[in-house]
Amino acid sequence: MNSKTILGTSGWSYKDWVGPFYPEGTKNSEFLTIYSQKFDGVEVDSTFYGIPRASSVVNWYEITPENFKFVLKVPGEVTHGKVDRRSNLDRVLRDPDGVFERFTEVVENLKEKLGVLLFQFPYFRVKEMDGNDFKDRLEAFLSRVPTTIRASVEIRNKGWIDDRYKRILSQFNVGATLIDHPYMPPPIPQMKLLGVTSDFTYIRLLGDRYGIEKKTKTWGQVVEDKSSQLKEWAEVIRLLTEREEVKEAYAFSNNHYAGHGPQTVRDLEEALKDAPF
Repeated sequence: MNSKTILGTSGWSYKDWVGPFYPEGTKNSEFLTIYSQKFDGVEVDSTFYGIPRASSVVNWYEITPENFKFVLKVPGEVTHGKVDRRSNLDRVLRDPDGVFERFTEVVENLKEKLGVLLFQFPYFRVKEMDGNDFKDRLEAFLSRVPTTIRASVEIRNKGWIDDRYKRILSQFNVGATLIDHPYMPPPIPQMKLLGVTSDFTYIRLLGDRYGIEKKTKTWGQVVEDKSSQLKEWAEVIRLLTEREEVKEAYAFSNNHYAGHGPQTVRDLEEALKDAPF
């Protein structure tokens, strides 16, 4: 294997994990310290809702191990045009208030622990956004990402994935995020569709949020068997990390994937052992 594989969950602040993952009696303030002793990285969802305090980011850096990595979502003002929780699609990838620059200034306090910035876009309906308009905006915006920062883009409009889209990402060494989600193809076909556009790969195990919430709204145990899908994702990781240009592989699981993010990560670790490199 030519690359390092960094596995973790989306977030760490879940009270339902106390007992199944965190020791009984663990305080919220202790969650990240314990989490970072068990996994190599974490995807931070909270930054979607706003720029974190610089003091919080410095604290994250100080209480985690030397090689720990943070992946942070770009604020929704940039990716969804969200202002006061309402979306204004004219603002998507335009950011007239300079949120992105202020965001990157703060998160650079993570120094070498800053892994990737995730541009997570929603599914845009036909009347909401034209695919070519989106790509025009994306190409212009990616030029604003500092060359010292890695970025990855997630779209859910699979019909927009074409040669131009992949050329834009490749131009800026930006990742094409692979997701386990109802809107997108299965792992292997999705990998072939997106190809490799950067020197790292990034996988998100999201699942069907609405489907799983019909079964549970607590996140302390697995409620869906995803073993066959995890074997496919392990194969994707194997195939991608065999490529000389891929230096790192990031993979993160949401609670909504199977019911309990940490167990999904453990199951993926086991699947990777059965997919020898």
